[in-house]
Amino acid sequence: ETLERIVSTLANKNDEIHNFIDMLNHTIKNIQVNSTNAISELDEEFDGLYSILDEMKGSMANTIQQEEARKIQALQDQLSQCSSALESSEELLELAAESLDIKDPVEFLK
Repeated sequence: ETLERIVSTLANKNDEIHNFIDMLNHTIKNIQVNSTNAISELDEEFDGLYSILDEMKGSMANTIQQEEARKIQALQDQLSQCSSALESSEELLELAAESLDIKDPVEFLK
């Protein structure tokens, strides 16, 4: 009788252990599925962020290029004006130098 109780208890404990092992295996599978899903969601979120950042980068690069073109054009306009002013100044200097070489007052007035 005692032996039967021991065997019965062992059988019950054996069933409990099998159930516990099944529960642990099920929990492991759930953790793996949840981790895979979490990583997938994380990948999607980061892909979205990368996409937004890439758009922002393109927009900012475009703004910088437009500003560069605007500033270069303004400087080229100034350069052109300065070159024109220098050319006029050189012509005036040349005329003034020629005028200084004129000794005849009548010729000078022309």
